[in-house]
Amino acid sequence: MKALAVDIDGTLADDSRRVSLEAVAALRAVQDSGVQVMLASGNVLPIAYALSNYLGLTGPVIAENGGIVCFKQKVWVLGDQRMPMEAYEYLVTKMGAERLFTDRWRETEVGLKREVDLDDVKKVLEGWDVEVETTGWAVHIMSKGMNKLVGVRKACEVLGISIQDVAAIGDSDNDEAMIRECGWGIAVANAFECTKKAASHVASSGDGKGVVEALEWLRLR
Repeated sequence: MKALAVDIDGTLADDSRRVSLEAVAALRAVQDSGVQVMLASGNVLPIAYALSNYLGLTGPVIAENGGIVCFKQKVWVLGDQRMPMEAYEYLVTKMGAERLFTDRWRETEVGLKREVDLDDVKKVLEGWDVEVETTGWAVHIMSKGMNKLVGVRKACEVLGISIQDVAAIGDSDNDEAMIRECGWGIAVANAFECTKKAASHVASSGDGKGVVEALEWLRLR
C-alpha cells in the first residue's frame, strides 16, 4: 500500500463535525511510515486544503467529490460546473432548493443544503446529464461521470502509483466508487448500506474510531 484516501464528514469527523483526534494521530503515524495520506471530500478546496494542512497531512487533497485535486499547491480542475448550474437553475423553478454557504467557493458542482429531499431532486432532474448524490450533509449536483474515484485516479497519476496501491475509507454515496475500485475499501459502521456492500471490510465502529479500526485491519497500526 502506497496511499490512503480518507473521507472527512461522517468518517474522520462525527455528526457534530468534530474531527477525531485519535484518528488524526493514527493517520499521522501512517504518513510517517511512508504511506501518502490524502483527504477525499465533497467539501470545497479551501476547507479541505486548510484541514489537511492543519492536520499535518502532506498527500494530495481531493475536493468537490473528485472535481478538484490539489498537491503541493498545484491544482487540477477535473469537473465542469456549467451543466450542474443549468440543472440547478431549472430545479429551483420546480422546487425550493437552497445552496450551501460554501458554494461561494465551489468551482465544479452545486451543493444543496441537506434539508432538500434527495428523491425529489433526482425526480426533477431525471434526464439531465448530471450526477446527483448525497453525503448525508448535502446533496450534490455534479457533471456526468464525476465522483471521488475520478479524483483519486488523478492523485494516483500525480503520485505515480496505481489505484490498486490505494486504500479508501468512507461512509456515504459519494465514497462508494472509490471504496469499490481502490485496492482496499473500508466502510465505517455508520456508512450507507450501498457503501458497506462495496467495501472489502466494514468496521464495527463509526466515524473516527472506525478509521482507527480500518487502519488496524489494514495492518497500518
